[in-house]
Amino acid sequence: MEAKTRKENKAELIVIGIALVAFVVGLVAHLAGASFANSDAFGYIAAPMPLVLGIIFLISYKVAAAAED
Repeated sequence: MEAKTRKENKAELIVIGIALVAFVVGLVAHLAGASFANSDAFGYIAAPMPLVLGIIFLISYKVAAAAED
């Protein structure tokens, strides 16, 4: 088994941080959707959340892929 390099350790920490950000964004979107479910503002909050989470996951994937090189 190979030892991890500093680059791999740093990338793992960054990916964990990005995962926490994605969790918080999803949680906030869920709570905002629940509180605004009876108003027109719900669509403005809920509609872009899949795009925002997709961008966060893409960044996370790129960081993890760069660490493997």
